[in-house]
Amino acid sequence: MLKRNITIAYILAFSKNTWFWLGIWIFYYLRFTDYAGIGIIETILILTMTLAEIPTGAVADLFGKKKTLILAFTLETIGAFMMATAPNFQMLALSVFVMCVGGTFYSGTIDALIFDTLKESGEERSYDTKISNTNTLSLIAPAICSILGGFMYKVNPTFPFYGNAFGYMVGLIASFFLIEPHIDTTKFSFRNFVNQTGQGLKELFKNLDIKKQTILLLSIGFIVVIASEMLDSFLGFEFGFSAEQLGILWSVIFIISALASQLTPFINRLFKGNLSILFVGVLMVVTFFFSPWIGLVFGGLSLVFRSSLEAIFDNLASITVNQNTESKYRATTISTFNMIKNIPYVLSAYFIGSLSDKISAKTTAMYLGILLLGFILAQSIFSRKTLKDNQTTNKYGC
Repeated sequence: MLKRNITIAYILAFSKNTWFWLGIWIFYYLRFTDYAGIGIIETILILTMTLAEIPTGAVADLFGKKKTLILAFTLETIGAFMMATAPNFQMLALSVFVMCVGGTFYSGTIDALIFDTLKESGEERSYDTKISNTNTLSLIAPAICSILGGFMYKVNPTFPFYGNAFGYMVGLIASFFLIEPHIDTTKFSFRNFVNQTGQGLKELFKNLDIKKQTILLLSIGFIVVIASEMLDSFLGFEFGFSAEQLGILWSVIFIISALASQLTPFINRLFKGNLSILFVGVLMVVTFFFSPWIGLVFGGLSLVFRSSLEAIFDNLASITVNQNTESKYRATTISTFNMIKNIPYVLSAYFIGSLSDKISAKTTAMYLGILLLGFILAQSIFSRKTLKDNQTTNKYGC
């Protein structure tokens, strides 16, 4: 009976990502504001996600994954209907806030549900395959929905958002059929809530090896969030794609990313540990760096390649954090990781929007690529220095 959670998790992953608006949201938002205004909305989005990540992760660990996912899809459904009916910028911003709160309850909880379900069944070694399948479905959903959304937008600009609300309703219904795993459960109290929240941070930095892995994941994750949440959509617009073409492009992007996601177990076992993360990060640098000099065709290809790498990176991050974390702190730790990963975007979303207005999104992407390369080189140098120091210490028996 418990194994049905995996099937339901697949349904939830698909429902959560029925983003009919994916290819056209820039056009919809520009009906209310400009790039800088979008930066404000994105700041609201990511600030909400960041501030709510740890508390919602603790709620999932203490109240249960099932109840948390029901709440997540309830809020997502309400927010999607609000966005579809938004008459002005203020209501649009409020709808983003409601949907983001729902998203934070989902974030981390679904991964923890899958891992704990497998652990209780004695099958946790298959987690990399299951999380790859989940993320593949998370990518197939927008691939199917975005291509439809472009044509729905032509009929009525609100239709893609109503379609998204319906998808969330399907997820809400499916959530009621989950079975709560009973791995390391803790009864709720305010003291436990506070302790749980603090423990999530400790799990990410509890020893030197885990600390280095966390810093590496965050260094790349900072840039991934900025690109996937805002900059990639700006680039699609600047590369010259129309609303219909963007719908098709994002469909292609997510189909290929879904296929690329299935490469995660292979890459994870081929390179081992941090090397797999570094490999993906270096390839991302290339996709950013040449943005100012490419047009529609190669620009589209760069978005396809980078999104595929982002899918693999997200899987590798989930595998690493889950393997390093105790079950009773799992959702809290994942949420803490996501919160820290989002902080630079909170601080820079408006700046990224304004910078894209002034020097273009293409040039902004190049600068992000240079920044990412700097992060990777700094992390590599630090890791080598630490390894050399450890070898010296062992040599002299100190």
